[in-house]
Amino acid sequence: MLTAVLKLIASGIEFFLGIPFVGGAFIFANAWGPLLFMFLFYLGILLLSINYGYAKWGAIIGMVISILAIVPFLGMVLHWVAFFTLLLDGIYNLKQARFEGEL
Repeated sequence: MLTAVLKLIASGIEFFLGIPFVGGAFIFANAWGPLLFMFLFYLGILLLSINYGYAKWGAIIGMVISILAIVPFLGMVLHWVAFFTLLLDGIYNLKQARFEGEL
């Protein structure tokens, strides 16, 4: 359940980072620090997903996108991809946790 919540939180952050000009301005103002933070956040989610046996694809895609999002306009589109991917992965993990009786 923890991985599902973290993936949904990451999805919300990616939504913010994908807002045209606003997300880019935030990333530029912080010298690409948010991308490093998100990479490390996804690494933690990946380790938890491996530990608890949940889907890993959302965290892996998030890590790759955090690296590739250094390119300004490509980054905006990639943040949209990450938003939808993590949203679906988080919802899938919630359903999996519910099926396994963790909720």
